[in-house]
Amino acid sequence: MATTDPITASRFSITIDGYEIAAFSELKGITTEVKPVEHLESTDKELVLKKLPGKREPAIIELVRGKTTDMALWAWHEAVLQGDIIAARKSCSLIMYGVDGKPVARYHMEHAWPSQVKIGGMKAGANEVLMETVTIVCEMLQRVAV
Repeated sequence: MATTDPITASRFSITIDGYEIAAFSELKGITTEVKPVEHLESTDKELVLKKLPGKREPAIIELVRGKTTDMALWAWHEAVLQGDIIAARKSCSLIMYGVDGKPVARYHMEHAWPSQVKIGGMKAGANEVLMETVTIVCEMLQRVAV
């Protein structure tokens, strides 16, 4: 794959300390944002209003998967629910895999924690997969080489 080719991925995973704690079928999105601040600059002739980078917002990653019986992701979220900030904030990676099973992209997250876990609805006796949506917040998100 050339470096200018668009990335396609067939699977996404979250790893902590080299251990995959959850695999996902969908990445809904990664959001990073810097809020603009206004700066009024005075020149000899006029006042100029400029927009400059201001406060950096925490990065937000939203992933979806079929619900499994594995408890690792829930245990991480439970640390957040119980207010155990030290146990909840982790350094981890989001890895995107191509159809051949090889990583195609990797993001490193510092002080990440699952802020929301949504388990979709389903009807008894239905053959559909129960879906789980996880929102992860982190203080720093860095794209790293695969």
